[in-house]
Amino acid sequence: MNNIKRISYVIVGSCLFAMSVNLFLIPASIYNGGITGIAQLLRDGIMNTFNIHPSFDIFGLINLGLNIPIFIFAWSRLSPKFVQLSLLSIITQTVALTLIPIPKSPLVEDVFIAIVLAGIIGSFGASLAFRAKASSGGLDVIGFYYSQKKKGSLGKIYLIINSIIYLICLVVYDVQTAIYSLVYSFVFSWGLDRFHEHNLEASVMVFTKNKDIKAHVISEIHRGVTHWEGFGAYTGTSMDVFVTIVAQSELSDVKRLIRHHDPSAFVIVTKNLKVDGGFEKRLI
Repeated sequence: MNNIKRISYVIVGSCLFAMSVNLFLIPASIYNGGITGIAQLLRDGIMNTFNIHPSFDIFGLINLGLNIPIFIFAWSRLSPKFVQLSLLSIITQTVALTLIPIPKSPLVEDVFIAIVLAGIIGSFGASLAFRAKASSGGLDVIGFYYSQKKKGSLGKIYLIINSIIYLICLVVYDVQTAIYSLVYSFVFSWGLDRFHEHNLEASVMVFTKNKDIKAHVISEIHRGVTHWEGFGAYTGTSMDVFVTIVAQSELSDVKRLIRHHDPSAFVIVTKNLKVDGGFEKRLI
């Protein structure tokens, strides 16, 4: 994916996430998880305690301020490109959260429908940033750092951390608000694991006469390869057969690599596999 496409994914995804918050979560008094949720709580606390009602919504600026220490932490621990694109995501969110008007009354009267819409739109927006090898900031950055140390689903990491946050929110707000917010977290996590292509596997079987493809997949894609010798019954010629399991987000790189080293290679791709065992899920 080239830089222009990555930047476009980040900007569009960030706008979708901000839209899900301003149009569905806030009007329904539902709290997001992570840093965004904390920013919501601080916004409400500041406005209610000091009776401040500025001409623009301060939610986005609070969210930006809370993310700054996280990005300082991540700068030397994660790749600079990842941090830069994630910072672009937060800046885009800040602008969108400030400019997108919050309806005075909910657009959807049914709270559960609002939760589903917010969860699907928000998780799809976040997944666009992940496809660009970035994040939507906040706990996602911490989740990526954690995932480098231990294997796991980003959606599950998000759910575990935010469950703790919602328990804290239970003390501040009523039970109904906490439960609705937790349900939203489930929907968001479910959507994230469905939309995020790094959580979806694919099998690639290659029939080729170029033995070097195996080494290139291992060294450039960093995936294991199973190799055996084959024989074409129709052509009557010998060939090499390679099989590798990759994330669906890695398919374009794998196919480009194969075509570069053997344009005549025969490739079979099988998507939506269920893989158990030693397959490494990479979140960035």
